[in-house]
Amino acid sequence: MKFSLTILSSAFLAFSVGVMAQNIENEIVLKPFFDNLNKNQVTQILFIGDSHIQADHLTGYLRKNFQDQHGNAGRGLVFPYQVANTNGAEDFSSVSNQPWETFRLVHEQKVFPQIGAAGFVIGNKADSFLEISFKNPEDSFDKVLIYNDAKMKGGSFFLFNENKPLKDFVQKKSERMSHTASENQTFHEIVSQYNTTTTKLRALNGDKILNPKAGSVYMVERNYLNYNPDFEQNIKEIASYKFDSYKTEIDFKSPQNIFLIKTNNPQGNTFYGFQFLKNVKKGIVFNTVGVNGATYSDFLKFPLQLEQLSKMKSDVLIIALGTNEAFGKIEKEEFQKNVSDVILKFRNENPNLPILLIGPPDNSPKESRTIEVISWIEESARQNNTAFFNLFEATGGKGSFKKAQSRKEASADGVHYLKPGYEKQAEAIWKAIKKTAEN
Repeated sequence: MKFSLTILSSAFLAFSVGVMAQNIENEIVLKPFFDNLNKNQVTQILFIGDSHIQADHLTGYLRKNFQDQHGNAGRGLVFPYQVANTNGAEDFSSVSNQPWETFRLVHEQKVFPQIGAAGFVIGNKADSFLEISFKNPEDSFDKVLIYNDAKMKGGSFFLFNENKPLKDFVQKKSERMSHTASENQTFHEIVSQYNTTTTKLRALNGDKILNPKAGSVYMVERNYLNYNPDFEQNIKEIASYKFDSYKTEIDFKSPQNIFLIKTNNPQGNTFYGFQFLKNVKKGIVFNTVGVNGATYSDFLKFPLQLEQLSKMKSDVLIIALGTNEAFGKIEKEEFQKNVSDVILKFRNENPNLPILLIGPPDNSPKESRTIEVISWIEESARQNNTAFFNLFEATGGKGSFKKAQSRKEASADGVHYLKPGYEKQAEAIWKAIKKTAEN
């Protein structure tokens, strides 16, 4: 089970303070993944998680290490987080000339019946440009898989090259107004309707808006865009396609770093994610699905999501969830059923898929409950024949969050870490993978 993972330097050793050696349990199930890394082929990693993953600090560190060692076969699955008014990875940006309604899988909403691959959805019914731009030249792509809604099948879309970025032709504006809640309208539906954020609406109204009452009036801030159509004098059409059902494949004649699409589907534009790939024979595609607030049960809400993810032909699945369950009232039996059901969805597509479950890191408000949830995950790993890694212990165990705060590696909210803290967690995972690979 041997392959090369070289990561030592003086800077790395200095960075390692607070990271403790921790083994991956039941490591044998990961052997097919390690074997694939030694073959002359593309290897796909799928990493699923919650807010600890959405910002991509942890997974970005792992992605870089894997791709430095084994080659870059594509940036993988991404979502236009900036267009969706939420946080996301720092290595790419997204912009549109039109507002989009947007939700993630944890939101209560009746606007979109499905949410797909990335755990998010954006949709509108307007003639729209959407641009996704990668900052690192090594993340160039010549193949894209668009995860779109089936209703878009047969609709035309167009791809362009640009001389100037779309962001230079779009101005964000906002205005405050009153909103009267309609019958059964949810908080997140109001957020989406006005293209605003949950933080802004809570700041304007307090927590009462979390459960809006029909007929009640709330203050909202509507965000809108001023688009300068001169942008269209700075672009050149390079291809036109028609959408397929749920997944549309695009091949480019040469490597690109900017993806610019124009679509105005008669049935509306609805996207669940974009996967950026390279036409190469060997390398790593590191796909991430991080969703703020997510639990195992959230990943069972929308059948389309796990259907799209399970068909990505992943060589290993890594799941890092559990923090949000620690803050809820879920009991062991229900929790472990959710874990098993998620695993089963993937193994129905690939019975031999290697899976690694990672327990959540420490936090201040629910430390004891987190330890309990970790024990449930560890037991679930044994029951479902998956590997398990105890990140909580690997990063210092009890009290490690407060120590991370003292090192300015964790935030004041008691739950989330800062970039150095997440990179330290990634280092612990990487060390464990390296040790397993060398056994």
